Amino acid sequence: MKKYIFYINTSIFIILIWPYIFLFPLTFGFLTIGNDFDLIYFSYKRYIAEMLSVGILPLWSPVEGNGFSLIFNPFAQYFYIPGWTLYLVHFVNKNLSLYTFLLYTVFAISIFSLGIFYWLKSFKVNHAIAFFSALIIACSLKVTELLRFPNAAHAAAWIPWILYGINLMMEKNKKKPFLIIFFSNLFILTAGYPYLIVYSLFLFVPYVILIPFILQNYENLKFNYKIINFYFLLFLSFVSSYLIALPWLLKVRSVMTNLVDRTENNWNFA
Repeated sequence: MKKYIFYINTSIFIILIWPYIFLFPLTFGFLTIGNDFDLIYFSYKRYIAEMLSVGILPLWSPVEGNGFSLIFNPFAQYFYIPGWTLYLVHFVNKNLSLYTFLLYTVFAISIFSLGIFYWLKSFKVNHAIAFFSALIIACSLKVTELLRFPNAAHAAAWIPWILYGINLMMEKNKKKPFLIIFFSNLFILTAGYPYLIVYSLFLFVPYVILIPFILQNYENLKFNYKIINFYFLLFLSFVSSYLIALPWLLKVRSVMTNLVDRTENNWNFA
């Protein structure tokens, strides 16, 4: 048993650090990320960190135009709980650097890969296959290219965890999968990349419909109390996270509707 626990813990450790090894030019500062990484994403994190360090909870950014909402700007990723670790770093060392933000962004791939590992393990996939699959997926061009959009990387990071939670929901213990699905979906909703909120539905909805047939024997599967309880708890876990995030999402939508592609001819707003 001790040997198995050591085996699992070692696998988890390797999966978590592998993205930093594979992306060593970024990890060791030989390369930097371009696109919107600095000006759009990091700048908000730095601004919020500096305001918090002097005892101000910033809800508004006075430096954009004549001022702009900070709390309802999805780029600021204001309510994404894992993102607040950056402000703790700033509190400790008094300097939230672009390099620290890079390490934070790469960790999204670590979260994603570990979720893939647990998701595959929940299908009773061989440990070695699940382990190496998680490492290989971390090297995927589609995964690594998300680093230029930190919010997208962190939103995508929690998708396999929801799939893992859905699989676990078929088992007797319902508390653990409920919490996994609730927090993972809440993190997707608040990660500040609304596209993935919509995209994820095209994965989760058919997955939820089909997974009982995949995990259970077709002939023995019946629409009984177990299946009803499965769908009810899934519905409750998803809806709970949506209800918490909805007030913020509606405000984000209201703000962005007036700005995106300049679709509104509201001169008074301008």
